[in-house]
Amino acid sequence: MSSNVKSAVKNIFKYRHIIFDFDGVLADTNPIRIEGFAKLFKEYPPEQVDEIIAFANANGGLSRFKKIRYFFNEIRKESLSNKELSGWAEKYSDIVKQDVINAEAVEGAVEFLTGFNECHNFALISGSEERELRDVCRQRKIDRYFVMILGSPSTKEENIHELFKRMPWQKEESVFVGDSVNDYTAAKAVGLGFIGRNSGMTDWSAYGDVYSFDDFNELIRRKE
Repeated sequence: MSSNVKSAVKNIFKYRHIIFDFDGVLADTNPIRIEGFAKLFKEYPPEQVDEIIAFANANGGLSRFKKIRYFFNEIRKESLSNKELSGWAEKYSDIVKQDVINAEAVEGAVEFLTGFNECHNFALISGSEERELRDVCRQRKIDRYFVMILGSPSTKEENIHELFKRMPWQKEESVFVGDSVNDYTAAKAVGLGFIGRNSGMTDWSAYGDVYSFDDFNELIRRKE
């Protein structure tokens, strides 16, 4: 890790308000989410399933609603009603939810939340379906650390705007921690600082203004 990266990782503690993505940031759940689409569409032709898996891998952080609609509208060239979309989204939740609840936390993530929640404000904004996300956090016993937990079908950018509408936070005192290009673009669109987590979803070395970390123990060591 270069000296610039070390300095940037340490800078997270200069922000009063820290907004986290969930999948790939607080928990190693990206493989569960991706495999969920393979299971969801297992009755369809394998080449079409391969296409949606490739799309999901290339669009980490995008909500399941957009991925499911992409499968039917763009890959299968079929229309999909909002009612049908909701039904497919519920099936997807049934497939992945328990595995997400049981998934390993990113190393040091729980320690970071418990150790710094009194001197920083935390929020959670994810592409996961909002009701599912809140229940996952409740069952993982981390929901109490976040002033707000927001998810899809609203986009991350919309949810960031909602967070700042409802909380008396200043954007210059806030940072978004994510692992996907979707996280990065949402943060930049609303003028937030951004720090990337190396989950394997994104090669942050290709982004000159992004500093990244492997696990939360790195951040904790920067504070010590």
